[in-house]
Amino acid sequence: MTNDINRAQFLAGGDYAVLALHGLRSTPLELQPLLKALHRTGFTVDAPHLTGYGFSAKASTGSWRDWLDEAVARFDTLATRYSQVAICGLSMGATLALAVAVARSGAVAAVGALSTTLYYDGWNTPWYRFLSPLGYFTPLRHRMLIRETSPFGIKNERLREWIERQVAAGPISAVGASALSLPALHEAEKLMRYTRRHLPQVVAPTLILHSSEDDIASLKSAYLVQRRVQARDVRLVQLHDSYHMITLDNERERVAALTVDFFQASADAMQPFAPPIHAPLMPQRKKQ
Repeated sequence: MTNDINRAQFLAGGDYAVLALHGLRSTPLELQPLLKALHRTGFTVDAPHLTGYGFSAKASTGSWRDWLDEAVARFDTLATRYSQVAICGLSMGATLALAVAVARSGAVAAVGALSTTLYYDGWNTPWYRFLSPLGYFTPLRHRMLIRETSPFGIKNERLREWIERQVAAGPISAVGASALSLPALHEAEKLMRYTRRHLPQVVAPTLILHSSEDDIASLKSAYLVQRRVQARDVRLVQLHDSYHMITLDNERERVAALTVDFFQASADAMQPFAPPIHAPLMPQRKKQ
């Protein structure tokens, strides 16, 4: 299962591309309804599996700078082939998407920040997660894990039961790894700090979708993005029937529709979508 679940996805479409980033140590599967909706509408969609950031059986995570550099390189590759490139992400993927928008300020067509995680402060965040920075500096840091617990970011009870069975059966589920290592969390904390500090450099139109019941990251993260980005068009939409994984939960269709509409509105009105481009994107370079 792990060989297929973490596979990058590239869906060839029109001349407006969307770089879609999943959550930390997760896979593009958690974005599937959104990816399909974007592609049906005519967007080219690239959902990569970033080295060290996406799920892997290997413990190595690399650094947050490695994650950002690879995401920026992916954006740059798309920008050479498509007239407009937007970027969206879920959870830590939203944090990473905003960091890419900082790095390529002025070049990003639009940003979709879904369940942005700039603080781990949701109602289901384990109390011991706040001790993880201390644990990182112990000799056992590579063996210590923070395990994901119910409701796994899912309010829909039937879907949650399915996720729970996946978590019990193996190290990965549709919502990501069943446990996060301290090194991964340590690097995520550094990425969150970097992104919080540089939010004013985001100038692309920004859509913020966040649940009022988010169990991982409270609305504090969404409000900070809304306040600090410098785009002319910044929209915050609160959801009230989902938890953290809004791309899979009860409001997944609304999340997809809002994102598609926002990205369409950001397109140059004088430049309609081009006919589909079927040539595949060059494979991602894998670090040795």
